[in-house]
Amino acid sequence: MDKEAIKGLLILLAVGVALAMLAVVGTEDGWHKLGCVLRAVAHGVALSNIRSVCL
Repeated sequence: MDKEAIKGLLILLAVGVALAMLAVVGTEDGWHKLGCVLRAVAHGVALSNIRSVCL
């Protein structure tokens, strides 16, 4: 990969992280839900079941 492709990938990654953080901060109970999702992933809950577990 050349420098421009890596730079573009890093910019897209940064924008994605910024949007995710805005979604967490912008919701009423965002930090609690984020913690729930991280605990669920760490304990092996399937990604398709996380919504039912954390809501």
